[in-house]
Amino acid sequence: MGFIRWIHHLLNPHCPDCLEKARCESCETLKIQLEIANYDKKQMLDTILSFTRPVVTEAPVEREIEPIRPKTVPWSVRRRMVEAEDRESARLMKQKQAEIEELEKELEINNG
Repeated sequence: MGFIRWIHHLLNPHCPDCLEKARCESCETLKIQLEIANYDKKQMLDTILSFTRPVVTEAPVEREIEPIRPKTVPWSVRRRMVEAEDRESARLMKQKQAEIEELEKELEINNG
């Protein structure tokens, strides 16, 4: 089929059908090239505009830094911590006992 078209083109180079077909193919090629050129221009414009945009930086979040504690706690420190915890629990128990006694007085409950 290609050989017949070649001979037709040699014998009739200005045939209206051949001219129309050649024009349509070149139009499609030009459309594709125009799309590529427009895309490239848009990319370049975006790049240039990105240079003028202000840089947005996030403010660093301030957080409290805790000191590094040793993994093993000396016995004297551990003893003080346990004693403090015991004192606090005893204080809370005494406070709750006082609240219970007060409620019993209000409700006139005798335990004995």
